[in-house]
Amino acid sequence: MDDLEGSAGTPASVKACRHVLHPLFALLAVVCLLSIVGWTGVVTEWQHWVTVLTGIAFAFERGWVFHRLRNLREERRRLSGHAALAAIVLVVSLVQLGGGGRVVSWHLLIQLTVLGSGLSSWIHHQSRFTARAFHPGLVLILSFLAIVVAGTLLLKMPRCTVSGMSCSWLDAAFTSTSAVCVTGLSVQNTATYFSTTGQTVILLLIQVGGLGIMTLAFFAAVVLFEGISLHDRLLLGRMLQENRLARVGQTLGFIVVMTFLCEAIGAVILYAGLEGIPDRGERCFHAVFHAVSAFCNAGFSTLPDNLATPLVQGNAVWQVVIMALIVIGGLGALVCEDIALWSVAKIRRFRRQEGPRPRLRVHTRLVLAVTAVLITGGAALIYVTEYHLWQGPENGGRVLSAFFHSVTTRTAGFNTVSMSAIGPLTAQMMMILMLIGGSPGGTAGGVRTTTVAIGLAHLWNQLRESRRGMVAFNRTIPAAVGSQALGLMILAGLWLIVNLIVMETFETGRGIPESSLLFELISAFATVGLSLDLTATLTDATKWQLIVNMFVGRVGLLTVMATLIPPDRRPASGKPSEDILLT
Repeated sequence: MDDLEGSAGTPASVKACRHVLHPLFALLAVVCLLSIVGWTGVVTEWQHWVTVLTGIAFAFERGWVFHRLRNLREERRRLSGHAALAAIVLVVSLVQLGGGGRVVSWHLLIQLTVLGSGLSSWIHHQSRFTARAFHPGLVLILSFLAIVVAGTLLLKMPRCTVSGMSCSWLDAAFTSTSAVCVTGLSVQNTATYFSTTGQTVILLLIQVGGLGIMTLAFFAAVVLFEGISLHDRLLLGRMLQENRLARVGQTLGFIVVMTFLCEAIGAVILYAGLEGIPDRGERCFHAVFHAVSAFCNAGFSTLPDNLATPLVQGNAVWQVVIMALIVIGGLGALVCEDIALWSVAKIRRFRRQEGPRPRLRVHTRLVLAVTAVLITGGAALIYVTEYHLWQGPENGGRVLSAFFHSVTTRTAGFNTVSMSAIGPLTAQMMMILMLIGGSPGGTAGGVRTTTVAIGLAHLWNQLRESRRGMVAFNRTIPAAVGSQALGLMILAGLWLIVNLIVMETFETGRGIPESSLLFELISAFATVGLSLDLTATLTDATKWQLIVNMFVGRVGLLTVMATLIPPDRRPASGKPSEDILLT
């Protein structure tokens, strides 16, 4: 509703409420929420009264604003979602006030609803922020940085670690960055070091980091009938890589719905395939955690030895489902949306026996082709080089394990065997797969499949001195795209070289092979999460370096560079051109 603040017909008293009461309500909700979740675990006397009174005040404030704007139809329409939430909060608050017991879940519902309202105010301030012509990359960087900082503070809460353990600031920052950047590298065992509360915080960080706080915030605005301003559409279009502004809202809805739908289906199947845990609650938590972690390509696991735990190591259902979630999440939202639209058009054409033949975009075809080649080729090479490692009663089990590691190596970070047991040749192949990564617009990291494919094709054309240009699926790819792709590959290579030199300086005299350090570095930069069991043993300086690499890899190296380097807006020089000898 805060988009209305600039409206000429909005009363000054309503604006004052938005500036004063909304931040106050959000602050009280945050204090109570964190104190219950992170410290007490139960609702104490003061938490009960603060939560209930805040909920009642919030409901009456929303109702009063709704009444004050009764003559402004558009404003009331935008407020209808908030009014419905306020009614729910009022009922729950009165029940708790009238002797309904200090139920933790009801108190959390009140607090989260009030925070949801605060999210609307945040969207408005963000809109004014972007309206000042700030670089979209800066907004993206700051949004991820804010989540990392918030996650670090949350993981420092006493109830996030098991009894008797205290999470250091470095461990909290490393874990938070790894979760938000959907990497999976960890300096502490997620299953044995963090409590259920801590694992839940990590799960939420993975989900928010996978989708992006901006995506979730704008989706909440749409659900609450807030609408999205033009500035927000431009920003969101850049983030979602959707150039058609009219389709930004549709793409946004598709991303969120597809994400939660795939995760829900995956969680149900994983739950059914996990028969070794009798407790249904624990079984459900494991299933949900791994479904979200797999779709977001995070690689975190609530099992002590990741998927190498005997409980699921040879579980074909788990491996197939997790592979499917990883691939779908790594393809990218635009590819999945294009496939969905193509499928619908194909069905309609089949029924009507008429109409134009539906066609997938070149980007979609290229992503699918490169992904298939990488998965198949990687599986074949890994199967041959590490045949003795793969578990399975028959050869089919070994084939499945090879495919699983080919899929997970490119960005997810799950493993069914100890990475320290793999040979040097396999490690080198895995580094190549990790560096290539997933596809643009998805939850995967790396240089990206399309970048590598177009960059290598452009280089091949230059070597052949081809006049035909790059042609893919009967479409010509502009040479400028090839040059940009090749430039991105070179930039990533230079970044890794510089970081490897710094990393070796930090680890001087410790006897760690250079190839092992490079493996950890690429895993962090490509947001993969595989480790040769070295991460926890590295120096603090190296861990901070990996934190930076995980963050840069998630946000995008080009985005960081474009944000930090001021653009050159000078006009063309107009000077005469002259060739330079290169070879």
